[in-house]
This record gives sequence, C-alpha cells and structure tokens, in this order.
Amino acid sequence: MRSRTWPALGAVVVAVGLLGTQPAMAAQASVEFSADSGDQCGRGVTEGTLDWLEEPVIRPIVQVKGTLADDPDISPCAPDQMHSRATFTAYNGDTILDSETLRADDGTVELAFELSDPNGVTAIDRVVVQVCRFPNSPIGTSYCGKAAEYKTP
Repeated sequence: MRSRTWPALGAVVVAVGLLGTQPAMAAQASVEFSADSGDQCGRGVTEGTLDWLEEPVIRPIVQVKGTLADDPDISPCAPDQMHSRATFTAYNGDTILDSETLRADDGTVELAFELSDPNGVTAIDRVVVQVCRFPNSPIGTSYCGKAAEYKTP
C-alpha cells in the first residue's frame, strides 16, 4: 500500500506546481470615452475605449483605442484651415503620470497607444481627454472643447 501512496502524492505535487506556474491574468476594466472641440459643427471629435490593465501586471497601464476625426464629411459647416488635436493625460491624484497628443487634419486617424507611469510603478486613477483645434498657419486663433474626465472603474 505504501508504494501506491507515493505516486498519488507525486501527481498532486506536480498538479499544484503546474497551477502555481500559470501566468497571472491582469485585471482589466474598460470605459468608453468621447470628447469634442466644443464647436457647433462638430469639427473635432475623439471616441473609443480606455482599458485599465491593473494588478497583478508588472506595469499598470491604460490602453487607448479609438479614433480622432477632424472636419468629418457629415459636418454642416464649410471646411476651414484648422486641424484637431486630442490630448490624453493620465493622473494619479493630482500628479500627471503620462500624456499623449495626436493630430488629425481633414480626416480620421486611428488611436492605439498606452499610458503609464514612466517608472512603471504608479497606477493611473483617471484619464482626462480634451480636443482642441489649431490653425494650420501661424496666424489664427485656437480653441478647445470641454475636458472629459474618466476615472478607473
């Protein structure tokens, strides 16, 4: 009987060892975002998802996926000589951890990037998204829509 116990115990030890070496899955929470340039024509618009990848990952990040559109074809206003910029700013409390700005001019660009603490340690607790419009020439006035804030779910 004693010889039967050892193989069974060995199988249990191997099974526990295999379970212990499984890669840890990161907790993920997704939030839809949207922000615009604040004008009546809807000239600058960004939308998509913010995916918070948190513990037990090594580096907490927020994945940004979506689009930024400038002067879409369905705009009721005549084209202007301006472009749109969307800025995504990641915070922990009042501290800015990361920021990314993308540009679109008379078209739509795909967004796919990550925000994270450059040191790889601090988690992001909110992301602020804002769309602004700027003239294509050095002369002109820029303006911004209302900043949209998204907190970690």
